Amino acid sequence: MIHETIHIKNLGPLNDTGIIEIKPLTVFIGNSASGKSTLMKALVLMRYIFKRLSIRAYFHNSHIQENVINFRFRDLLRDNMSVLVTTDTYIHYVVTINGNLYSVSYSGGKLSYNAIIPNEDLCFFKEVWVAESRSAIAPLSSQGTLAKNAYLGFFFNETFTEFDNATDAIKHFDLNYIGLDMNVERGGNNQKKFILNPKDKNYSSFELRHASSGIQTTAPLIAMMNYYAQAFDFKSAQKRSIIDLLFEKNLTTQYRPEMELTDMPKYVHIHIEEPELSLDPTSQIQMLNEIIRLAFYSKVDGREIGLVLATHSPYIINSLNLLMKAHDCKTGIDGAHVGYDDLSVYQILSGGVVDLKVKNIHYVNTDRLSEDINNIYDKYQELKQLQNEESLGK
Repeated sequence: MIHETIHIKNLGPLNDTGIIEIKPLTVFIGNSASGKSTLMKALVLMRYIFKRLSIRAYFHNSHIQENVINFRFRDLLRDNMSVLVTTDTYIHYVVTINGNLYSVSYSGGKLSYNAIIPNEDLCFFKEVWVAESRSAIAPLSSQGTLAKNAYLGFFFNETFTEFDNATDAIKHFDLNYIGLDMNVERGGNNQKKFILNPKDKNYSSFELRHASSGIQTTAPLIAMMNYYAQAFDFKSAQKRSIIDLLFEKNLTTQYRPEMELTDMPKYVHIHIEEPELSLDPTSQIQMLNEIIRLAFYSKVDGREIGLVLATHSPYIINSLNLLMKAHDCKTGIDGAHVGYDDLSVYQILSGGVVDLKVKNIHYVNTDRLSEDINNIYDKYQELKQLQNEESLGK
């Protein structure tokens, strides 16, 4: 297992996050525009850079003298990140592997890193982004080859590609949290049809593009979770990232590896914007249980999956207490549970970050998330008192 932290200053709405611990399940909650997605985008960027540095180290350890992989920090910024990053921005990402610390930092407009990595600490990362705009996937997929030419931003297109790969590899998905299953069918012009079938047979099957918004946002998410838990081919991914590059650079004669690629620990990091999007509270909780079950308890051997969620939902945060209690009781809820040490929960607030986990107690403090409800109640009582006073004055 690895251990990761990230510290961010002066990035968009984020003034100073302090040091954030990234655990197998990390959840960020906050108001709209508070910086949740910005924080996740910074994390996925630093993880991607560390992946590239790990591949560079693998080449070096395989006796290749040339610097095969080069990149500029600014060239890696996508969508609005290029606007948010300034010369005042500070991002410090640290990975600990076998007790050894490796860091990637951006400060004063410059990228620096400590990434001389021996073979025993090398690992292979796969970064996945699930965009909040994923409800556009179903109607776009129905356009077949035309969809390949659509561009709705880097992060959406990454999500669309991941979903396309998932539904190439797997043709049937259980959507137990909403009582459906989904079959993938091929049509003309390279079109895909996603047919939803009610498990109770109480009504007819229908296409995903005709489903409710809650189904259109979560079906692609569950499809991608199944894919990375069960069917994603790390061997092919490593070939594309490493072996093909050797042939492209004509470096195969220098290549003398001291470790097999298959021996590298393999990590999939899935970053999800608003997993609860368009779902009622009960479905939100069931969907959370399902993605945790798929990530941690239904995956094939030989890979570790990490989840990072950015949410507005207090129901999801409160559900984490149930999942931790289930873990402590050595049981599960819908096949899911979460250990205290495998969980981080942070509230993004006023440009900073508040740790919601109660130290040394297996509990997430959700009192801060009830302030809006309490304010509504207090205002109601004030108005009720005013109404009573006016009645008495008549």
